[in-house]
Amino acid sequence: MFRFMTLLWNARSPDLSATAETLQRQLQLAGGGWCEALAARGILVLVADRSQYLGVCSLCDQAGVVVGEVFARRNDSDNAAPADAAKFNRLETLEALKTEGRSLARNFWGNFVAFIVDEARGARYVYNDPSGTLPCYYTRHRGLQLVFSSLSDCRELGLKPQVNWAFVRARAVNGLLDLDTPSLLGVSAIHRGECARFDVQGEFVSKLVYWHPSKFEGASDLIVNPGAAAKSMRATVSSCVQSLAAHHSSLLAQTSGGLDSSVVLGCLGEAPNKPRITCYTDYVRDSVCDERRWARYASQRGGYRHVELCRDPRAMIFKDLPALAPTMEPACYFTHWQRGPKDRALAEEFDATVVFSGDGGDSSFCSTSFVYAVDHSLKRHGIGLRTLRTALRVASRRDRTVWSVLAKSLGRVMLGAGRRDEGRGRRSALSSLVSTDAKEFVRRDQGKGRSSFLRSDGRATQETLLRMGTLAFPPSFYDLSTSAQSRAPYTVSPLSAQPVYELCARIPVDIHFDAGRIRGLARRAFVDVVPAPILRRQWKDRPLLFVPEVIQRNVGYLREVLLDGALVKEGILDQARLELALRTDPTRSAAIGAEIVNHLDLELWIRDCRG
Repeated sequence: MFRFMTLLWNARSPDLSATAETLQRQLQLAGGGWCEALAARGILVLVADRSQYLGVCSLCDQAGVVVGEVFARRNDSDNAAPADAAKFNRLETLEALKTEGRSLARNFWGNFVAFIVDEARGARYVYNDPSGTLPCYYTRHRGLQLVFSSLSDCRELGLKPQVNWAFVRARAVNGLLDLDTPSLLGVSAIHRGECARFDVQGEFVSKLVYWHPSKFEGASDLIVNPGAAAKSMRATVSSCVQSLAAHHSSLLAQTSGGLDSSVVLGCLGEAPNKPRITCYTDYVRDSVCDERRWARYASQRGGYRHVELCRDPRAMIFKDLPALAPTMEPACYFTHWQRGPKDRALAEEFDATVVFSGDGGDSSFCSTSFVYAVDHSLKRHGIGLRTLRTALRVASRRDRTVWSVLAKSLGRVMLGAGRRDEGRGRRSALSSLVSTDAKEFVRRDQGKGRSSFLRSDGRATQETLLRMGTLAFPPSFYDLSTSAQSRAPYTVSPLSAQPVYELCARIPVDIHFDAGRIRGLARRAFVDVVPAPILRRQWKDRPLLFVPEVIQRNVGYLREVLLDGALVKEGILDQARLELALRTDPTRSAAIGAEIVNHLDLELWIRDCRG
């Protein structure tokens, strides 16, 4: 799997230069095919498992490199052609240096981390793009600054940082939000849209937000004409899907039968390079919620090979699962062991190098935020017939009265009601087993540990977080069910790509709520590539009993690990509540079941960090 490791140090020190050479040799002796992407005064960028789609793009005159996958941005959102792979000429290199990397947020997109060497300012800039999944962290080690993507590589260099208990408390209370609180002591993250500055000695100087989900360039240029919005959405999504598919001759497509994965599959079918497409769908035998019927509509429309994979809750025995690969963030054992081995096996069978997912569509197409349609109509039209009609449609979808929906929207628009922490109720529902002391600790520290988008200088509202979707959570790039040095298909989510997010964010929610349909504008935009039954479908089947059955079959293991674990001993979980939840039926509540699984992931991550 693609990885990078960058060393920054004071080049005037012969001892530190020698240490840099030693660390480079250690990495190369450990295997993984490391090669130099950039070697300049006091900076060495190494990459492993580079390919034609995840590799290195160099700036001119050794002014830096971009690692990962990077495309040039267009100004025309109605152009559906695939984007060109980025090539930094002298003018673009000078612009990157002049703007201290800010031009990358405006002019490029993809899944990349950029390293810019500015000798005139005596600075090194590390920029993480807004919509990628390639993680980026930094820490001091033996007098050098390490900037890396995989914790496994740091362990090869003898680095094993300790758990930060402030992070553990915040994760237990707040869930998966991407937080600034470091997960491991002495290790910091460069989050999406952020740029960290280091001096020529490799010392950290500052970190700034170059991209904000509601303040990006052009954010105020709203698209309010439904026809124009649908046209731009169609072109932008198609361009991103086909750009990401351009270097792959064979690919896998997660096909759930929902609108989002069907949109991605429809756009893949129009890709100029004509890749071989294999669809696959998970299902649970004898479940009342079976997606296969709908997935077949999507795969049969293009005549694609379609593999149906049975998920058996009886096969998910937690005590038999090996540990996941080392990771900076607690990872979901459930997801990685369900998905990783199957994706790798399918990729090997069909010689596929990438997996396309519809993840991000719920947020980009406003499925999760349609309740704010009335707010947007109020801001542009006031209280009139159009707004009342929108409120009536939202109310019918939510089984509320039109007056209650309208009153809440008026409160948000006119009084700012709920802007401070609109998600508190949701998070409380997912932390019912967390102790009062832990919640109070997090409440007192809540301004310090929030992500860059939630701090007072750039706070995102709950609506913005819902529209960000997966971009509000820590990146998930590696298949942790295998070694980072193993081969695994690269997973991409085009509906979370920066051009798609920005285009959809410029379209007001009431326009997305076209004709009173959730994701109505997307249904209009992709009417020619999505089968009619899926376009008409207004619900999504989910195997509701799968997770509860897994929990029930593993309740003995859960009791052993959680009740005797670090979260209870540190007073983060309330032992009495946890014991009651595990002694009675832990599957009676979907929220309790999800919370138990999340705490298990956190407990196992702590165990691995200590091991």
